[in-house]
Amino acid sequence: MRSTARRRGGASTARASAAPLVLASAMAAALGGIMCGSCSRSSLHTTTSGSDLARVQRWWIVIGHASGLETVDWRHAARDAQMVVLAPDPVIRLDSLPPETIRLGYLSVGEINATALPQHQARGYLVEPNPNWPLNMRVDIRDQDWRQVLLADEAPHLLEMGFQGFMLDTIDTAPYLEAKDAARFRGSRRALRDFVEALRQKFPWAIIIANGTDALADVAPFVDGYVVEGVYATYDFGRRAYRATTPDERAWKLAQIDRARKVAPRPVFTIEYADVGDIELGRWAHAESQRQGFRPYVTVKDINMIP
Repeated sequence: MRSTARRRGGASTARASAAPLVLASAMAAALGGIMCGSCSRSSLHTTTSGSDLARVQRWWIVIGHASGLETVDWRHAARDAQMVVLAPDPVIRLDSLPPETIRLGYLSVGEINATALPQHQARGYLVEPNPNWPLNMRVDIRDQDWRQVLLADEAPHLLEMGFQGFMLDTIDTAPYLEAKDAARFRGSRRALRDFVEALRQKFPWAIIIANGTDALADVAPFVDGYVVEGVYATYDFGRRAYRATTPDERAWKLAQIDRARKVAPRPVFTIEYADVGDIELGRWAHAESQRQGFRPYVTVKDINMIP
């Protein structure tokens, strides 16, 4: 997944896509209207914990850049949700969401978007662009300055906004870099694990879910749930088209989930990708994911769809 950033000019990132807000009512209706909500900041320490994820079956995520967010009736949109993941956008009023729904803030740990680059250009943790999202720069998680940005600035800001925890994204950057150049990036996986452990220790009450594949087992002891993208339906950047995953792709992702769950059994949330008009693909991927015992949500590649 691509990184997003708070629009007040903070250190995290803003999604590369500038696609307009997609109101995909047909897909949402076909998939059962997966919705969202929140709890008050004052109840953060007393009413939520990782165990609350056990009850989450209906959830959704909106982190892509979209116009018109300030006009959304969030209470109505979230009327049936048990969990929502949102970018820290100030136009989204978290206090307008139903109080019983878990709300998590998006936190990218392995990439920074170009909109935030000016304040990071001279820092040693910038590595290379992500070819699928050229405006996103991969980051070296071993760098102490970057980890400090996340732990002392980004994560506390999300909690101050009223989020009850975090969805960690781009964690697979660490194993990718270490595999690409073992000599240069030796220790990246260990540094990722150490960072997530430090995040857990600093915010023991926060709910933490992690989005990845190869890195899930590394962070498994310190998170409350797993997110995996495109298990059954994906967006093919080479073909620029949505499609079902191949048996080999599917088997590899399922193997990563199994590996993580052997380290720590956790709920699994999947993000399946289908075009707005392709109800058949979205419905099939949703059903297959549910058959595995996962909690699926179907959206478009820019993840800017309001159910």
